[in-house]
Formats: sequence, C-alpha cells, structure tokens
Amino acid sequence: LVNVRSRVEAFARAQRRSVVDMEMDIPGGKAGHTVRPCQTAGCYAPGGRYPLPSSVIMTAVTARAAGCATVILASPNPLPITKAAAHLCDVDVFLRVGGAQAIASLAYGV
Repeated sequence: LVNVRSRVEAFARAQRRSVVDMEMDIPGGKAGHTVRPCQTAGCYAPGGRYPLPSSVIMTAVTARAAGCATVILASPNPLPITKAAAHLCDVDVFLRVGGAQAIASLAYGV
C-alpha cells in the first residue's frame, strides 16, 4: 500500500502542476479558467466480498494532491485493508455507510 500510495501521489502532483490558470483575449473580452481545489472531497470505496483499497488510494491521495483540505471516505463494512488504506492516505472522516445513502451523505453533508 505504501508503494502504491507514493506512486499515485507523485503522478497526481505532477498532473496538478500541469493544469494551470489560463486567460486569453477574444473578440469582445477575455476567456479563460482558474484552477482551484474544492474545500472537501467525498470518496467512496466499495465494500463486499472483494475489498478495493486501490479505490481509497486513487481518490483520497488525488484529492489531497489537488489541494482539498478535507477528505471524507465512505465504505460499507470496511475490511482491515480498507481501513489501513484510509489511515495511510490521511482520510479525515470515515463513514461506514454504502450505496445511495453514502453518496447522499457525501453530497448533502452529515
């Protein structure tokens, strides 16, 4: 898990550096975009028979690399490997809920 996390983080940081603010003149004004992280990222790791710690790493580490201050993870019946991945990825809040309830909790707050 540690090696995978390091690789994902290195790539995510490099990718973030490649996305920059941009502005250009167009007839009648200017067009462009500003890149800013959202305050909170909601991540989901499926539970069930086959745990997917990679889901935790790919979403939580990427959110941190993007600059999100708070990372929330939802996962139903997490196995120890999922909890370990969440800890390794510095997840701030772990919701033990799944399905539509988890997505609603992430979208509307808990």
